[in-house]
Amino acid sequence: MTKEEQNNDEHIVFLGESGFPMGLAAVQRITLMAKTLLTEGYRVTVICRKGVWKKNSKINFGVKGNYEGIDYIYTSESVFRPKGFISRNIQKLKGLYGEFMYLKYLKKHDKINVAIISEMNVVHVLRYLIYSAFLNFSTVINFVELASSMKDRNSVLTKVKDYLYDHWVIKLFDGALPISDRLMKYYMAIAPSKPAMKLPVLCDFEKFGKGKNRDTEPYFLYCGSMAYKEVIDFIIEAYKSISENETTKLFLIVSGGKKSETGLLQEDLNTQFNTEQIRLFSNIPYNQLVDLYNNAIALLIPLRPTVQDSARFPHKIGEYLASGNPVITTNVGEIKNYFEDGKTALVADLYDIDAIAEKMQYVLDNPVDSKNIGANGKQLGLAEFDYRTHGVRLRMFLQEI
Repeated sequence: MTKEEQNNDEHIVFLGESGFPMGLAAVQRITLMAKTLLTEGYRVTVICRKGVWKKNSKINFGVKGNYEGIDYIYTSESVFRPKGFISRNIQKLKGLYGEFMYLKYLKKHDKINVAIISEMNVVHVLRYLIYSAFLNFSTVINFVELASSMKDRNSVLTKVKDYLYDHWVIKLFDGALPISDRLMKYYMAIAPSKPAMKLPVLCDFEKFGKGKNRDTEPYFLYCGSMAYKEVIDFIIEAYKSISENETTKLFLIVSGGKKSETGLLQEDLNTQFNTEQIRLFSNIPYNQLVDLYNNAIALLIPLRPTVQDSARFPHKIGEYLASGNPVITTNVGEIKNYFEDGKTALVADLYDIDAIAEKMQYVLDNPVDSKNIGANGKQLGLAEFDYRTHGVRLRMFLQEI
C-alpha cells in the first residue's frame, strides 16, 4: 500500500494559533508541520478561532479554503480583527463557539485522530483538553517555548498561568513535540509516561532557490521580534565596532510590538547615526523577506545564555541557512547540537559584543571562506531541517499516540 492509501483516512487538526496562512514564525512552523504530514498521506486542517489582520491588510484569502494542500477555516467567520472593543469580544465569542461546533462537525461527519495544539494560555489549553475528552481525540503539544522563562510575560496573572502551564497542564497532553533538547528533557521529566519526539526548526528550502543579486550593497541582516529589543540593541553595538567603513550596512527586520515602539527605534537610530548605515524594515511581504535573506553577506542570530534562549530554537535559523549565506550566532542551546564554528556557521563562544563583532569582521575580511561556510550551512540545513526529512518520524510518533 502507498502512504496515501495507508493514511488518507487519518486527519490531523491544528488548534491554538490564528493568522494562517500568512503569519510569521509560529504560523510558519504550523504550515511546515502540516506539509510534513501531507508528505505521509495525512489530511490536515488548521482551525483559527479569530481574525487577526487589519482591514487595510493586503489579504487575498477567505475564511475557509485550502493553502498548499492544507485545509483551513476561521471560525470567527472573518480573517480581520475588528477595531472596537465590543466588536472584538463579540468576534472572540463567535470564534470560540464556532471552533467547538466545527470540531463537533468534523468528529461526526469526518474524523479527528490527533489535535496538535499551539497555545500557552491555560484557559484555552484546558478548553481544548475538555473538547478532546468530550469528542474523543488525542492531543499533542507543539512545545517551542518554556512559558515561565519568557521575560515579556511578566504580569502577575500571566506568571501564575505560566507556572500552572509548565508544572501541571503540560502533563495532561497525550504527547509532545519539543523543539529542543532542553524542552525534551523537561517534558520527559514532568510527564515520563507520555511519548515525545524532538522536532527541530523546519524550513521549505525550495522557497529560497532564487538567485542572488550581487549588485546590491553589502549588508548584515538581523530578523526578530520587538520583544527581543535587548538583542536588537546588542547587535547595533556590535555593528558599531566594525562600522568605520560605511559601505557595509546593517539591515534590521522587526516584527511584533506596537507601531510606536518601531517609531522609537527608528528615532534612536537616527540619533546614533548621521548616515543611513542601518535600515529598518517592518511588516514586509514574505517574498521580500526571502530576497533580503538571500542577498545578505551574513545573517545574525545571537542567542543569550538564558533559560529562554537555551530552550527555544528560532524558526529563522532554518530560513537563514536556506539562503546559503553564513549565519553568525552564539554557542547556546541547540546551536551546540548542530553547528561547528568555521565550518557550518560562525559561532561565538560567548554572548559578548566584541565576540559577535569579531565574527562580523571575519566575514568582511574573508569573503570566500564565508561563502563556503554559508554553503556548508545550507547543506546541513537540508539534511536536518528541511520539512520533508521528518515525515516518517512524525508519522511513527503520531501512530504511537
